[in-house]
Amino acid sequence: ELLSRVPETLAALATQYRLLLITKGDLFDQESKIARSGLAEVFDGIEVVAEKEPLTYERIVRRYGIEPATLLMVGNSVKSDVLPVLEIGGQAALVEYHLTWELEHAERPHAHDGYWELPDISHVPDLLARLNGEPS
Repeated sequence: ELLSRVPETLAALATQYRLLLITKGDLFDQESKIARSGLAEVFDGIEVVAEKEPLTYERIVRRYGIEPATLLMVGNSVKSDVLPVLEIGGQAALVEYHLTWELEHAERPHAHDGYWELPDISHVPDLLARLNGEPS
């Protein structure tokens, strides 16, 4: 079941940005979830990884020719989505979800220029517009 505003937000973002889905877990299970979501076509790349750690993100940005400073990771885990991306010089936006696996909890970064907390995914286009110096 998709969260509210996800399909339309991703569709809007895909008209202006390269979108990558980076998820961790069992390859078969994750591929099945992605297929059932109906969203696979919106992504320029899909990466199913064993762990989301700085080295993993470094390999992915290298593979796609992305400068880490231009990467904005949007996710619901401080430990897996935010901290490793900040460590490689990227930016991260936390969109909390009421259910987060206990092992994904970590202390949030404080006073970091490349970190934002958003109430839901529909705020990502406005954040990107601000980061690009555009009116939102």
